[in-house]
Amino acid sequence: MDTAKIIRIAPAVIKTCDPPDIAKAVTDALAQTLSLGAVTAIINDPQRDTDSRAVLAEIIRQVKPAPVRILIACGSHSFTEYQQKQFEAELGGLVAPDQIAWHESRADTLASIGGVWRGHRWLTERPRLIAIGSIEPHYFAGFTGPHKTCTIGCASFADIQANHAGAMSSESRPGKLDGNPVYEGVCQMLAALESVYPVGAVNMLQVAGRQVAIAGGKPLETLSRLTGIARDAFIAKIPAPADALILEVSGALARSFYQADKGIKNSEWAVKSGGVIILKAPCPDGIGQDHFVELLKQASTHSEALAAVNKRGYRLGDHKAIRLRYLTDPACRGVKVYLVSDGIDSAQAATLGMTKSDSVEQAIIAAGKDSLDYKKYQIADAGNVCVETSSQANI
Repeated sequence: MDTAKIIRIAPAVIKTCDPPDIAKAVTDALAQTLSLGAVTAIINDPQRDTDSRAVLAEIIRQVKPAPVRILIACGSHSFTEYQQKQFEAELGGLVAPDQIAWHESRADTLASIGGVWRGHRWLTERPRLIAIGSIEPHYFAGFTGPHKTCTIGCASFADIQANHAGAMSSESRPGKLDGNPVYEGVCQMLAALESVYPVGAVNMLQVAGRQVAIAGGKPLETLSRLTGIARDAFIAKIPAPADALILEVSGALARSFYQADKGIKNSEWAVKSGGVIILKAPCPDGIGQDHFVELLKQASTHSEALAAVNKRGYRLGDHKAIRLRYLTDPACRGVKVYLVSDGIDSAQAATLGMTKSDSVEQAIIAAGKDSLDYKKYQIADAGNVCVETSSQANI
């Protein structure tokens, strides 16, 4: 890439003394549950790269002959029948098809969870619940993990929407837990679930497709045990705000803009106001969940977007539109965003407040950032890797 000194940031190389012990993690997770009976395992949906199958196989081995069923925590996401069958095939026939359920946040069969929220009825039907997740920075929930899989992943649409309204707060940032209203809301939901049945958890740390650490126990305990190493793996520091960030998103998060936008949110505070962000993601599914686009079409500025939400009330996805407008609005941060993606056309990019470009090189030149005078950073795996400045407190 002939664009004059681009500093590349990749996922950290994490060295562990011993390979992750899946068997011990599963044993520790099962020890948190009430009985020796059947297990409901709660796993992430296809939009998150979590090696659920290895953990599921170990659970089945340890609890045999007790039955195991699998609840796929989709949150507000939806999948076609083909996508569901494809994902189930990847699980390799671990359980019979009728022992797999896909959570539907708008279903009529949701159950009350501790009188606080509503969720999938399987959460209340069997006392032996094991949540399986992977820890990565989340752009408004702080970190992902089993604590989020068994709550937001299995909640009603109304409860997800109420929780995600907190994402409009500046306290909702990647890697930030203390004072983060979204994380605190998840903890309240988890406490309600644990008041019904204890929940075991297996939390994995995966870097560049390789599992480097694993923890079993209670959901928040596993989060605490892996947070430090997750920060080392996924949060990089630069000395001062960048003139330009080149954000590369790949894998499951790169299938749609809705997911690939996490690359922007993960590192947006590490670019100068008035600077440049270049998002590179294929997005073969286009924008994906596009309900937030309606607000973008109505409001070309941040103040207009806020006024629209205040008038009609928060709807799921509004935080995405509001934060995009705050980033690009010249009256706010005024960051120029270029989009390099075969799946998004120029008109769609303009609605998002971005400029479509054929290549990263073209975008750098168009932005006037192709000389050595500008600090430019290229972030591989930007959907998971975050960048912050050394002076950036409490991200």
